[in-house]
Amino acid sequence: MIKSILFTDSQKVIFLTAVYLALFMHFLFFTKLYGFAASENNYAVMITAPFVLFLLLVLVLNIVLLVTYKRSFFGILVVLLLVSSFSSYFMNTFGTILDKDMIANAFETDSTEAFDLLTPKLFMYMFLFFVLPFFLILKYKIDYKNYKTELLNRAFMIFATLLIAGASYMLLSKSYSSFFRNHGELRQYLNPSYPIYSFVKYAKREFRAPKVITPIASDAKREAKEKKKLFIFVVGETARAENFSLNGYVNETNPLLGTQNGIVNLANFYSCGTATAISLPCMFSKFAKCDYDDDKKYYENVVDVLNKSGVRVVWRDNNSGGSKGVADRIKNVKYFGGDSYDEVMLEGLQQSIDASHEDTLIVLHQEGSHGPTYYKRYPESFKKFKPTCDTQDLEKCTQEEITNTYNNTILYTDYFLDKSIKFLKNNEQMYETFMMYVSDHGESLGENGIYLHGLPYMIAPTCQKHVPAVFYFSQKMQDKKEMLEGLKTQEYSHDNIFHTLLGLFGVSTKEYDENLDIFHGKKVS
Repeated sequence: MIKSILFTDSQKVIFLTAVYLALFMHFLFFTKLYGFAASENNYAVMITAPFVLFLLLVLVLNIVLLVTYKRSFFGILVVLLLVSSFSSYFMNTFGTILDKDMIANAFETDSTEAFDLLTPKLFMYMFLFFVLPFFLILKYKIDYKNYKTELLNRAFMIFATLLIAGASYMLLSKSYSSFFRNHGELRQYLNPSYPIYSFVKYAKREFRAPKVITPIASDAKREAKEKKKLFIFVVGETARAENFSLNGYVNETNPLLGTQNGIVNLANFYSCGTATAISLPCMFSKFAKCDYDDDKKYYENVVDVLNKSGVRVVWRDNNSGGSKGVADRIKNVKYFGGDSYDEVMLEGLQQSIDASHEDTLIVLHQEGSHGPTYYKRYPESFKKFKPTCDTQDLEKCTQEEITNTYNNTILYTDYFLDKSIKFLKNNEQMYETFMMYVSDHGESLGENGIYLHGLPYMIAPTCQKHVPAVFYFSQKMQDKKEMLEGLKTQEYSHDNIFHTLLGLFGVSTKEYDENLDIFHGKKVS
């Protein structure tokens, strides 16, 4: 009787699955764990970590599969294998972590961006680490006991593994407690537990009762001036500051901006997040990064405030992910979908401006340098830096090829910004003009084995958070240019954008904080 309860076929499958997950689905976890442990001479963790992980996987699998039986047991096991193999591919290939923000990016992307991530390596990964195990489990005829016996078996294993885990912790607490407290980010590499946990958090946020948009700045008033203002705010995509020659980068990636009069470059500008789903709504929000969370996107933002105060807002979007809700309440919105080069956003813009002479903010949201298909972001004529990586499978390319291709996207952004400035210059007789360019987040290009972006802010490398910020001033705004020239080495962030835009348009409201307005000469603390 005891033997039949302890040694069921389903429990053997659970044990083998735990071994499989520990051996094949935790490469990045062990790479980082052994790196940290070796640097601290923590041999206890180095030796025992595989056993402890196996034990935890047995525990988790028994908890998840506790009340399952036959088809439900098989079905959930297959889902776990699917999630773990898919997650493992992205973690091992790009060094990414599948937290709730990355899950949000995945669900909010479009088909074009999704197809860019479908590489031969992904299909090979899924075949080796999902399809083959799937057929092995399918071929293995599990001799299920009656439901009561299966339930007792898993309940017993939960109790036993908890007991062993507790005893192990008592023996190893000195080595484990401080180690995992100092390196808490390691839990984010546990597969498939952390991706599933992240999905649950994302689902709870998205599928709860619909949120009502909270109005802000009902007291907003704007100064009326005879000379109308025409300002452009270019929201960059995936541009990192260190690859701008304006910031001292060795390659000439800003040949046009570098010779343009009226330019001020802010070298120390930082993003609110490391992915568009967070950074875009956050940079337009009244909330600073330290106060921003998922619920804050349900507040009106700076384009809403400008719009209600009488500023005409024109939103043009070539980003495949759209405006992330920022422009939902703006009437003059046009989406291009990211299939064309960014300059498409300037087409027909003059006719739109000529149709209505009023204070206007034009937001141009780029596709910019979005990867991994960097080579799709610029025309052939901008293929200056060679050799390039003309595939979405970055592992087939050297880091030099990836960097060259990425630099070509920055070169094209330089051209796009120069073209936007020329558009403003053509309208200087009728308007006071100004341009601000700030990227939403940066990018990793293979440094320390990390690619793309989206790592949790706390552990993300600086290149994912340090973003370019470039300002153009017309002759009518030389006083502001001179002011900013004296402040350009100070540190700023997305926190400044809400208040700076209100200040530029002369909007007074209790929501405005002059300490966060860049043109009042004070930096973010």
